[in-house]
Amino acid sequence: MTRWLSTNPEKAWAERWLLGYSVAWMLAVALVIVTGWIHTWGDRGYLLFALALGGAAVVGPWLWPGRPDRGRPVWECWWLKLNLWVFVLVFFGTYVGTHYFFDLMGMRYSFPVTWTLQAELGSSSQTVPVFMYPLTQAYFVTYFVAAPIVLRRLDRAFGLGWPGRALAVLVLGYGIAWMETFAMANDGLSAYFAYADKDKMLRFGSLGYAAYFLVGLPLVIRIDEHDRRWPLWRVLLEAIAACAGIWLLLELWEAVVGPL
Repeated sequence: MTRWLSTNPEKAWAERWLLGYSVAWMLAVALVIVTGWIHTWGDRGYLLFALALGGAAVVGPWLWPGRPDRGRPVWECWWLKLNLWVFVLVFFGTYVGTHYFFDLMGMRYSFPVTWTLQAELGSSSQTVPVFMYPLTQAYFVTYFVAAPIVLRRLDRAFGLGWPGRALAVLVLGYGIAWMETFAMANDGLSAYFAYADKDKMLRFGSLGYAAYFLVGLPLVIRIDEHDRRWPLWRVLLEAIAACAGIWLLLELWEAVVGPL
C-alpha cells in the first residue's frame, strides 16, 4: 500500500482514513436506498443525512485518536485542506455547474424537498436541493482522494511523463464520471434522480462531467505532497482557479457539443 500513498506520512495516514470513510458513506447510501428509507424523508431528513456523510470527512480525522498530525494546528492538516479545496469546488459545482447538467445533459431532480439553493442561470426550471451540497462533499472527497492515489501509483510504476499523465487524468476523469452516472441513475432513485437519456449521458455526457477531474486532479494531488505544506490561502486560491478552469470547459462543452 505504501507504493500507492503519499510519501508525506501524515498525508498518507489521512488518505488511508478517507478511503475507509468512503466505503462507510457508500454503504450508508446503499442502505437507505435498498431499505426504502430514502422515500420517507423530507427536507430535514435529507439534510441531516447529507450533513452526517459530508461532515464525517472533517470530524472523523479531527477526533480520531492517535492521528499522526494531532500536534499540529488543525489548519495545517492535509485532510482539512483537502476538505476546504473540495468545498470550494462543490459549492461552485452545485450552485453554478448543476445548470449545465440540467440544460445540456438532461439531468432531473424530483426529490420531495422545498429547501433549494442555486444560481439563476440557464433555461431550465430545475432547482438544486440544499442537501446536495453536503452530500456532494462526501462524493468529491472520495473522488479527490482515490483518483490521486491511482494517478500516483501509475506514475511511480511507469514514469508517465506529462503525455502519460494527461492521458491517465482523462481516463480517470471519464471513468469517475461514468461510474457515478451508472451508480446513481438507478431504479431505486429513478423517482427522484434521472437523466433524459442515460445511455447517451454515460457514453458522451461523462466526458463533459469529466471537466471537473481534468482540471481538479492535477491540482489537488499537489497539496502537501512530499512534505511541502501549503498555507490555507494557497489551497483556497488554487481551488478558485480550478473552478474557473472547470467553468471554461463547461462553456466550451455548451458551445461545441450543446445539449445531448
